[in-house]
Amino acid sequence: MHKYTRRIVAIGSTYTRAFHQTLRIRPLRRTMTQMSSNLQQAELPNTCQYTAKTRQGDYVVQIAWPLSWTEDRKPRKNDASTSILYLVDGNAYFFTAVDVSRRIDFTNNTKTIVVGISYPPSEYVYDLYRRGPDLTPPSEDGQYEPIYYDNGEPQTHLKWGEADNFLAAIQHDIMPFVEKSLFGHLFNGDKSIRRGLFGHSYGGLFSLNALYTKPMLFDAIIAASPTIWWNKDSIVNFQEKNFRAGAHPVPGGSSPSLILTWGSGKAEFPDKDCAEGGAWNRHHCDAEEDPMEESMSGLVGRLRDSGRLKNIWTWKLQSEDHGSAAVAGLQRGMWQFLLGL
Repeated sequence: MHKYTRRIVAIGSTYTRAFHQTLRIRPLRRTMTQMSSNLQQAELPNTCQYTAKTRQGDYVVQIAWPLSWTEDRKPRKNDASTSILYLVDGNAYFFTAVDVSRRIDFTNNTKTIVVGISYPPSEYVYDLYRRGPDLTPPSEDGQYEPIYYDNGEPQTHLKWGEADNFLAAIQHDIMPFVEKSLFGHLFNGDKSIRRGLFGHSYGGLFSLNALYTKPMLFDAIIAASPTIWWNKDSIVNFQEKNFRAGAHPVPGGSSPSLILTWGSGKAEFPDKDCAEGGAWNRHHCDAEEDPMEESMSGLVGRLRDSGRLKNIWTWKLQSEDHGSAAVAGLQRGMWQFLLGL
């Protein structure tokens, strides 16, 4: 028991009386066991997920829709037009994208369905063994430059070049369920719904490959820090080259748009030794690789000259390294996709 004494002044109509009153306050005591027994799993409203059994393996597909819609995914009458954004590496970016979409909706009344294509849960945010083949485009000759361990030995267990297969799984296995089974009431005959695709790093490479090989599948591609020099520039010399040589404009409808973002290079961070440790040193060592800015400049020039895109937007994200440019690029890209197309 804790003893607490306070002085209370009571003011009446004809007199003022002061007195002391002693209160005894019983402290609230709850054991950790009692508290933990009431814990529940945190939930995000208006979301669901399922495991997609596809030709490329199993994926956890996470879906979110606007907070103003009903739990069974029905919009309000005369609601704003809808966009749908697909993300690869959903394990890392799905919940971030949902948060961004809902904040944009709050201020600008934009209705967005977010679809994260993820790998089954593990202790890591990325599945390095599956995303390598899933997100990298096939080379023209079937050859791939090896990645080496620190001791100089090649990592022969890694596979590459299955981006076309992964895109086919998205197009033929995942999209039909999402757009016909879950949201068929929206997509049935509505041509105004816009599709976007986001990917970062290898995911950005995958997004560009989707643009080059299936230019009518998405209205907008958001490619954050795409490593287009991967495998000796094979995507530049094969898929991009074929895309630029294709029909102008893209046959069958309006041309897609491209949103490119990337972070700062090492020269823009203090020159630190990675071995010294420390957060800022790590920030410097994770900066964009030297070819990034030059590669992006060349890519934009070539694609603009091709005349095959409706719009191209670019942002260099100052003081963001390769990793942090993913989230900054996602937000910047979503703003452009939802408000600026």
